[in-house]
Amino acid sequence: MGDSNTQNITGMCVSPGRVEGIVRQYDKTVKYAPKDIVILNEWVVSNVAYLSHAGGLLSNRGGITCHASIISREYKIPCLVAVRNLDQLKDGDTIALDATNESVTILES
Repeated sequence: MGDSNTQNITGMCVSPGRVEGIVRQYDKTVKYAPKDIVILNEWVVSNVAYLSHAGGLLSNRGGITCHASIISREYKIPCLVAVRNLDQLKDGDTIALDATNESVTILES
């Protein structure tokens, strides 16, 4: 179960929805699956379609017009940007991303 000492992980909703899945750092060579919640803190210039099946996107950067925002709305993927305390999440963590309510909960670390 999540650590009760973690700080709130919150951000700005740019594409609503709720999903539970596994945190994955963005890698332009990976085709993501519906249970992958991708941390996307960079511009995506190739293989954008590899993100089309991801369960969710998170970014500690950007706003309503950043790449994560545009990609998430295009593919209808739950997404938060300007996420505070995103560094608490590690590859392989199981989380609940509730973009509609602008929160992330660590389920298993």
